[in-house]
Amino acid sequence: MTTEISWQEVKKTVFKIPLYQMMIGVLTAVFFWLFQSQAAAVSALAGAAISAIGSLTFAFIVAWPFAKDQAMVGKMAKGEILKFIVIGALFYLAVTQFSFQLMALLIGFIITLLAFWVALLTSFK
Repeated sequence: MTTEISWQEVKKTVFKIPLYQMMIGVLTAVFFWLFQSQAAAVSALAGAAISAIGSLTFAFIVAWPFAKDQAMVGKMAKGEILKFIVIGALFYLAVTQFSFQLMALLIGFIITLLAFWVALLTSFK
């Protein structure tokens, strides 16, 4: 037996996730700063920011007020597609325009991306 999830709960959850991702990203950056270097910490934080910006993109599409009549599944699919486009563009910029350490950038991104999926899976039981 499933319960209906309210529109407000969905909006609240999808906007909390990027905040949690950045908190996890800061912890990851501190870890890199302590055990690697400042450059690695900045790279990990940039990876976390890419993930959080992607999640914010998803949140804005899902919570867009002018499309309330649209099905939630459709909004989530559009949000995920746009999220991947934004993440791809940000990674392109990060790799081509900045001198980030690639491994730290990817680790910061992956850790916060995992947080996104864990939060979604645990929030809507």
